[in-house]
Amino acid sequence: MIAAMAVLLGLWIALSRSVDPVHLLVGLAASAVALLLQRRIFPRIDPFVTSLVRRPDRFVVFLATLLARLVASTLHTSWLILSGRGVGRLMALPLKLKHPLGQFLLLNSVTLTPSTISLLVEGDVVYVHWLQSRRSAGDWRKVVASMEQKILDIFPEERDEDS
Repeated sequence: MIAAMAVLLGLWIALSRSVDPVHLLVGLAASAVALLLQRRIFPRIDPFVTSLVRRPDRFVVFLATLLARLVASTLHTSWLILSGRGVGRLMALPLKLKHPLGQFLLLNSVTLTPSTISLLVEGDVVYVHWLQSRRSAGDWRKVVASMEQKILDIFPEERDEDS
């Protein structure tokens, strides 16, 4: 906080171009008020969120996997709908992710993928509705598990809590 106050005071001096005591006192007070308001309005960043910044390569891998799933699922869903062979299923899948941000990423990844929608998270179980072929026994557990693994790779702190 002291370093931030020094930076703000230096900025105040540079902009006001005055170093007399009154201007310095006003600048010091304005810096203190700005920092207190900042801490009040913007709480500390969750360490879980900073993993996105520390591991951008893993986040890019997650996004590439999601994009590949979107393309494959779009083609598959289009075929199911046009052929009239689609049937909806409800599944209950266990979750390894405990942190709300990790669950948010996973559930949005599932919902963004055509033919799937995440319906409810209850404890460590997510309920998913998905469209499958009447003749095949396609398993969305593998898809959700692979997406969840990519998210766990981004946030290894999540894995350490469970072990």
